[in-house]
Amino acid sequence: MQFSQGKYVQNRLFEQKTCRYKLKSLMLPILGTFFLIGCNDSSNETNNDPDTPATESYFDTTNPPNFDITLPTTNGPIAKLSGSEPVTDPIEPSENQAIIYLVTKPDDNADYRQYSLYTWNDENCDRTDPTWLKDWSDISNTPAGIDQYGPYWQLPLKEGDSDCLNIIIRDVDLNNQLGSDARPSLSKSNHNIALIPGSTTAYLNREEAYLQLSGIANAQAHLISGDQLVWKNAPTASEYRLYVSLDAKIELDDHYQYTQPYVVMSPSSLTAEQEMKFPSLSQDSVTLSLDDELDIRNIIKAQLVAMAIDAEGNVLAGTQVQTANSLDSLFAANAQAVELGSTIQENGQTQFQVWAPSAQNTVLVLFDDDKKERGRLQMDYNANSGVWSTTTDKATSGTYYLYDTTVFHPASNKVEHYKVSDPYSLSLSTNSAYSQVVNLNDPELKPQGWDDLQRPVKQDNPAEFVIYESHVRDFSAQDKSTPENYRGKYLAFTQQDSIPVKHMRSLSQSGVTHLHLLPIFDIATINESKDKVANIEQPFSKLCLVNSKVESSEFSHYCNSNLSIIDVLNTLAESDTSDSSTVQSLNRLISETDSFNWGYDPFHYTAPEGSYSTSPEGTQRILETRQMVQAIKSNIGMNVVMDVVYNHTNSAGPDNNTSVLDKIVPWYYNRLNPITGTVENSTCCSNTAPEHTMMGKLIRDSLVVWAREYKIDAFRFDLMAHHPLTQIEDALKAVQAVDPTIYFYGEGWNFGEVADDALFIQASQAHLAGTGIGSFSDRLRDAVRGGSPFDSQEGIRKTQGFGNGAWVQPNDITEQVLSDALQSTDLVRLGMAGNLKAFQFIDANDKLVRGDNVDYNGQPAGYAQDPTEIQNYVSKHDNQTLWDNNQYKVAYAASLDERVRMQAVSLATAMLGQGVPFTHMGSEILRSKSMQRDSYDSGDWFNKVDFTLHDNNWDKGLPRQDKDGENYPIITQVIDTHGVSAKPNHTEIAQMMSYYQDLAKLRHTYPLLRLGKGEEVIKRITFHNTGSTQVPGLIVMSIDNGTNVSDFTQETPTANKLDGLIVAINASPNPINFTLPTTDFVLSSVYQSDLAQGVVIEGSRLALPAWTPAVLELPRKGERGIGIPVVMN
Repeated sequence: MQFSQGKYVQNRLFEQKTCRYKLKSLMLPILGTFFLIGCNDSSNETNNDPDTPATESYFDTTNPPNFDITLPTTNGPIAKLSGSEPVTDPIEPSENQAIIYLVTKPDDNADYRQYSLYTWNDENCDRTDPTWLKDWSDISNTPAGIDQYGPYWQLPLKEGDSDCLNIIIRDVDLNNQLGSDARPSLSKSNHNIALIPGSTTAYLNREEAYLQLSGIANAQAHLISGDQLVWKNAPTASEYRLYVSLDAKIELDDHYQYTQPYVVMSPSSLTAEQEMKFPSLSQDSVTLSLDDELDIRNIIKAQLVAMAIDAEGNVLAGTQVQTANSLDSLFAANAQAVELGSTIQENGQTQFQVWAPSAQNTVLVLFDDDKKERGRLQMDYNANSGVWSTTTDKATSGTYYLYDTTVFHPASNKVEHYKVSDPYSLSLSTNSAYSQVVNLNDPELKPQGWDDLQRPVKQDNPAEFVIYESHVRDFSAQDKSTPENYRGKYLAFTQQDSIPVKHMRSLSQSGVTHLHLLPIFDIATINESKDKVANIEQPFSKLCLVNSKVESSEFSHYCNSNLSIIDVLNTLAESDTSDSSTVQSLNRLISETDSFNWGYDPFHYTAPEGSYSTSPEGTQRILETRQMVQAIKSNIGMNVVMDVVYNHTNSAGPDNNTSVLDKIVPWYYNRLNPITGTVENSTCCSNTAPEHTMMGKLIRDSLVVWAREYKIDAFRFDLMAHHPLTQIEDALKAVQAVDPTIYFYGEGWNFGEVADDALFIQASQAHLAGTGIGSFSDRLRDAVRGGSPFDSQEGIRKTQGFGNGAWVQPNDITEQVLSDALQSTDLVRLGMAGNLKAFQFIDANDKLVRGDNVDYNGQPAGYAQDPTEIQNYVSKHDNQTLWDNNQYKVAYAASLDERVRMQAVSLATAMLGQGVPFTHMGSEILRSKSMQRDSYDSGDWFNKVDFTLHDNNWDKGLPRQDKDGENYPIITQVIDTHGVSAKPNHTEIAQMMSYYQDLAKLRHTYPLLRLGKGEEVIKRITFHNTGSTQVPGLIVMSIDNGTNVSDFTQETPTANKLDGLIVAINASPNPINFTLPTTDFVLSSVYQSDLAQGVVIEGSRLALPAWTPAVLELPRKGERGIGIPVVMN
């Protein structure tokens, strides 16, 4: 690699292995002549170090690429800092203490008093004193001091074997100010750690950090193309420069000067098209142009710093450069058609291709089954596409591999050299340490009959779907009818005679159509090594073995017992109180080493998770995922939905073990703050940037694999509004090329740095009308449940909903008035009509309103064009279960039977409405998580689902303190006061199961409940009992099928043809009489339970018992009648 500017020449050689080699010429495809190299070594030691060569078949590379960069000669003044004075450290650390500095500029006006230091210990870094190990939400570790150069913390240390710390410095909103997790080392002579914003690099003192900060701060410059740079908040300057260093040596010399080579940039401007494309960059920015003779394709491989200089050379500002948009401009178009990853070709050779345009070198490293290095192949670089590739016959199916990458990483400000797995991995080793070559068409990886497998439910009209949300581990982890080695695994779904599978089959027979699986891609936060995991059915002694913290905890006396973990939890639950919440305390320790996690922590997007397989090593996970899909379709009778999480990665940065994308192409795949350059984390973790072309390609390619190779029928997108709408639509087009009826839905929540279309037009609720893409509706959810998911303490109980007694059966502290209850009922009505923008009805204020004129927290409530763009639900994996939510809110006097019927009424609003119903697993059997708000890693104890219908998991100990600690007083009060009225037994659970089956059968029976098109809803549906004088708690929805509209039941057998349908819901504790719009209605004969028992129809009078959903038919008598014409009364 050569770099020149005038007489300036810089040479870089890639580090090669050094040992005494035996050389043997070896011909390899495409790459010409290489050398087979083996080291003479008298040692017979072997280990799993990737750098340990095997004794045979080891070959190396000898011709790394050379990238020439020539810059024009410059004659401007040397850039220098002016007026710098030495910055001292205010205190010295004591013997068992480290001083952590966040070094800032003196003119920084930030309020650092509310900043906090978050620390944790792990196997590699364990020096932080336990008193400073707090939950993420705890902000008590505030600065010990603050001066003009920033805050600092006095961190107590404990004795330990390691010499490093885990550190995150957070602002008041808990944003990581360092960009990613810092792991600074402690020297024996110096326990000072100085950090600067946006970087994890640690300095020995504040002066070193300050000198780095004063010259170069943040990453406010954005290279948006091959010749244009936009600098946010740039100062007015005499000259703007771009400094370039392949060796990452842009730094001050002893005289506080920058003597590295640079190019001068000239003033420019953005076009109108560019301003639309980069809205966040178009304001308060300076636009600069580069000489178009520069080879920017090579320059982007270097460290880049923009500087503003005055006439004397004083540095007014310096900032790192974000290059993602230029990578798109320069390379993405030519990389779109490239098949990335490892591909076994028809001639038996394997092609490897990885997109890494900023890499200075990429070498393919091959490993045998024992993870001993077998060989290395230099990859060829395509300067037009940014793709590194090689083809070889030395990497047959089953071969493990990594990419040895040399690349400048702005987060560390270093040229990094590391091995990284393939972001396009299709198969992996245990814990995803190595990628694996695989042919997904290998017959050995297909269960018998796989190629001919068909979906059991047609998908032409998504309104016919009833989606049931499940989780692979929850489904069977504690089920004794499932073989022990299949519990919590993919293969549990293949056990036809197990209780969970029989339960699912009964739901399918009732009308549930789709099984939604929480993430089954490769998950970063589940340990796949069985010997390092302790699940609750295992001996407590194993927990002590795999988690050393237990032996120093209050539970250590169980380590030598013969008890299982679940035995101990049962014992603790008998005396669990808010003053001594020992169940959750132990459960937090269990969660560190168990196999449970929801899985919203992506590691590799296109390989199945290994912990759900009977063997996480290699391709078994592929076969068993397919066996599961086949069993769900063939044996259970449902289509399969996959939950996908392309909006974030588990981590980013050069040092994190679960960082993949950000190591391959630093600062590209993750969305960065436009000022600081830190990775945005509004999603929870390291946000991705689907707006970047190659991230969009990764998502598209990944989805196609899941659709084509695993026969997934629909995809649910986590935090879909963090994606551009165009990217989601492009992905849908790609998968519908595989299967035209594949369906997309997701979370359209509008928040974070992308909110209100700040960066692009989002795939949010507001923009989905007419796309055919569904989104979860919080409108009906909140109206039925009451309040919002963000309520806490007594605020949860004060806000009742339609489904638990708002106004009609008030609890002891409710603050709701009649107008609140009627507004909620209007939202339920709109939701049951598909939450359409254009649907009209009479609201609680006696006004004829459209759906988009109904208010929902300051937003239009109606936002869909068709009801298939709405997921109506009252419970899903997030937040409290429906049962737990209702117990928070129902009146203490409510009987157990009433509570069961409240559950049924709540579910009926989704099941009998026009959206796409979505049911959380266990809602049909009164599932409880013991009031847990967020159980993402709360383990099998709190997440248990009992398909034997004997227990609903109520009151198994207080929920985790970090999520629900502030709610302990109200939780304790609710549990104690409700008593046995909140604790169902087998009778009530079975009753609820029969209620849900009736609701599913009703939906399946009547096409009028599944209209699908907004225009049909508008032509047919009327809500009665509306306006200011309505009977509270009563919804009456009629669906016309008379002569005024086309016959929607024309394919229905003649004997079952209807002229109309009514859905009537009494969500109150009292019977209600209502006058029907016409006579001749009859109660549906579909009911098999007592859900509609007591419903009386006499002429036009309808008598509805308390807490009852009823479906009434208007039978056809010979010729079609007038039906139930739409009226606005």
